[in-house]
Amino acid sequence: MKADKEKMFAVPLTGLPTDDSVPFPLFLFLKKNDRMVPIRLPGDALGREKYEAFAAKQHLELWVPNDFQKLYLEYRERSGHPVADLAQAVAELNAPAPAAGKKSEEAVLVRDVLEDEELSTEEKAQVLSAVSQDLLRALNQITTRGDEARSEGLKRCKEIADEILAVAAQNSNIYDEILALRNSQEDIEHSVIVGTVAVMFGLSIGFTDEQMLGDLTIAAIFHDIGLVRVKPEVMAKKEADWSTADRKEYERHVLNSAEILKESGTDFHPRVFRMVEEHHENYDGSGFPKGLRGAQVDETSQVLHLANLFDRLCVGKQTGTSLSPADAFDYIYDLARDAGAVQEVRPELVERVFQFMQVEKESADELRAKAEGRVEKAMKKV
Repeated sequence: MKADKEKMFAVPLTGLPTDDSVPFPLFLFLKKNDRMVPIRLPGDALGREKYEAFAAKQHLELWVPNDFQKLYLEYRERSGHPVADLAQAVAELNAPAPAAGKKSEEAVLVRDVLEDEELSTEEKAQVLSAVSQDLLRALNQITTRGDEARSEGLKRCKEIADEILAVAAQNSNIYDEILALRNSQEDIEHSVIVGTVAVMFGLSIGFTDEQMLGDLTIAAIFHDIGLVRVKPEVMAKKEADWSTADRKEYERHVLNSAEILKESGTDFHPRVFRMVEEHHENYDGSGFPKGLRGAQVDETSQVLHLANLFDRLCVGKQTGTSLSPADAFDYIYDLARDAGAVQEVRPELVERVFQFMQVEKESADELRAKAEGRVEKAMKKV
C-alpha cells in the first residue's frame, strides 16, 4: 500500500522478538517506491531468518498502524527486550558481495524491492510493469542497433529474466496470483506475463531446478522477438482477417526468433532454443512450424505454450474476443477435456497444473479466513 507515515509509527527492530508472536501487524517501508509492505499479521512471529535479513540490510525499524499503538505499548511493557547480538548479525551478514556488472535502472529497482520483502500482488504488478518498459527498450536494442547495443540489450534481458523469476517464484497462491496479475491495471508486456505465468505453471508441476526455470523465463522473453521480421502490414491486421499467405508469414516468427538468438552469439542453453522453436507446436500435431506431435514436443515447451495460450486468450488474439483470466482458464480446461477439440497442450499436463492450482486455492482460502479472524480478534483488544 502507498506509504502514509501519519497513520503508522516506527518500532525498532531490536525491540522485537525473533520467535515469539506479536499482537500487532508489522510493515516494512520501501523508500524506492514509497510503499508500506505487510510483513507479519497479528499473532505471527517475525522469525530469526527475517530478523537477520533486515539487520543485514540496515532495515533497523519496522512500522505498525496507529490503531495498534496501545497493544504495542502493552506488549513492550510485558516483554519488550532487544536482541543482544544485532551488531554481530550485521557484521556477519553484511560482508561485501563480489563486484557485479552495472545493471539497468529498472532491474536494480526490482532487485532491491524483491530482496526487501515478499510483494503483494499489487506490488508485483507494478514491478512487472517497470520491467516491461525495460524489456521493450532492450529488445529494441537487440533488433535495431549495432553490436555494442545488442550486447547491452541481451545483458539487460538476462537481468530482467532474473527479476521475473524472482517475482514468479515467491510463495503465493498461483491461481489467485495469475488472475490478479492479469486483471491488474498495470501495463505489463505480453512476454513478461508469459514468463511469469510459465514459471508459476512450471513450479506447479514440480519444476524445481532454478537453471531450468531461468531458461524457461529467458525463452518466454524471446519467444516472439522474431515478430520484428514479419511484414508490418500483416501485423497491422487482425488475425481473423489474415489470408493464407499472411498466416504463413506470421508463422515464420518462430524460427525468426530462434535465428535472432543464435545470431546474437550468446551462450544460451540448448533448451532455450528448443522452447522458442516449439512454443507453437500442438500436442496433437496441428501446430507449427514442424507439426511435431506428442512426446516430440518437450514438456518445457508445452509449459511455455500453455502460458502463451493463456495470455493470448486474455487479450483476444486466440478467439477474437478478450476473455477474463478466470474464463481463459475455464476455456483451456474445457478444451483439454474435449476429445474432439484441437489439443494444443497435452491434456494430462493441463490437468496437473489445474489440480495443483485448485488445491492451492482451497488452502489459501482457508488460511485467508484464519488470518481475517486473527486480525478481527486483535482489533477487539485495542
